[in-house]
Formats: sequence, structure tokens, C-alpha cells
Amino acid sequence: MSRLRKKKELSLIEELKERDLLEEGESVDIPDLENEDLIEENSLSVMVRCLNPAVHKVGGLVKALPPIWDLEYRVRGRGVSEHRVQFIFQCEKDFSFVLTKGPWFGNGWIVAVDQWTPNPRPDFLNQISFWIRIKGLLIHLLKKQAVESIISPLGKAHAWVPADKPLQFRKLAQFSTGEQIWTELTYEKLLKVCFLYKRLTHDQEGCPYNVAEVRSDVRERSMLCRSTPLRVTLDTDRRNKEK
Repeated sequence: MSRLRKKKELSLIEELKERDLLEEGESVDIPDLENEDLIEENSLSVMVRCLNPAVHKVGGLVKALPPIWDLEYRVRGRGVSEHRVQFIFQCEKDFSFVLTKGPWFGNGWIVAVDQWTPNPRPDFLNQISFWIRIKGLLIHLLKKQAVESIISPLGKAHAWVPADKPLQFRKLAQFSTGEQIWTELTYEKLLKVCFLYKRLTHDQEGCPYNVAEVRSDVRERSMLCRSTPLRVTLDTDRRNKEK
């Protein structure tokens, strides 16, 4: 007999957030800070973003990633927000290895990794580094220009893919001769993705887009069921009158 899992109790702050009761609060003036030492201290660090919060917990990533990198004793990790972890390295070599040898995974799901900076870019922690293989191009068309044209919206053959967009697995290559060829894109090291919407942020069982469609379909079916008895009643009344 399975035991019911006890629902985790929310903290006061979590309860207020869930009920949307947190106010903006009063502003506080902060004096000028001399923070060059902190910037220097964090210069050899990376930020990691949990793309799939259902399987990625901050504390779990702090423990899981250093062994994957084979850096258990040469890196220090800490959670800095609900879905972000910072790892501080002791040397440039280890720091560069983590930045350049991705993509990296936790529980089979990809995480976004980027160099820490005090002034992050708009796409900070929203890009995934992939090597992409193209299948389908004929030998006489397998030129660098063709490959780069197919991958162009993503970058080069070594591409930075937006983490919040669906992955593209097929593209139609159109040549100046009028020839059209469907190509397949293979993302090296990719382990898991939502098979319904090709997203990196969830699996198909917990797909929020699919749930929305199911709810819409249920509403339509419910409206149909409510209207059906009315039509039956009218048809019955008409038959009675004809008698």
C-alpha cells in the first residue's frame, strides 16, 4: 500500500509569494561601495541556471556538477537564487574547461552555464553551446557556405542555441539552382527534451503547453456535452408534435 506523500510546508515568504501578498517595500539608500575586491574574487567563476526546475534543485546541482567536471576539490559552489548556482574556481584552466567543454547536464537535463559578470548581457544564462551535425546534404553540396547558411540563425556549426526556444531538428536547404533538400540537425550530447514541443525546460509529461491545450479541449468537450441534451429535447418535442 503506497503512502501518501506529505505536502511540503511553505515558509512564510513562500506563502506570501504564492498568495501575491508581498508588497514592494520601502526604498533604502546604499552608500558608494568599493567593491573591486569582490569583483576580483568572483572573476574566476561561472553561473549555472536550472532550466528544468522540476529535476534541478540548487542544492543538488552544487553537489552534482563538481564530480561531473572531475573538480570535486578544486571548485566551490553556492546557491545564489532560487534557480541559480555560482561556482568559484581556483585556477584559469579549470574555469576555461567548464566554460568551453559543455553542454553540461544534471539528472540528464541540460543546464545553462555562463561566465559571471557584474553587468550581465540581456541573453545571460539563456544560451546553450552545442556542436550540431547536419545530415542530408549531398556530397557535391557539402560546402562550408552551405553548412553555415543552414545553421545561420543559431550561429556557426558550433552554435549558441536560445535556451527558451524550441530546438529545430529539420531545415529545408534551398539552393540557387532551385534544388531543395531537407536536412536533419543532430545536437551532440543532447540527452533529454520535451518531445511534444522540443523544449529544454521540461519533459512531455509536465509540458505546460500541452496541459493548456488539454484544458482547452476539455472545455470544448464540456460545452458540447452541455449543449447536446438541449438538441435532443428539441428533436423529441418535434417528433411528439408530428404524432
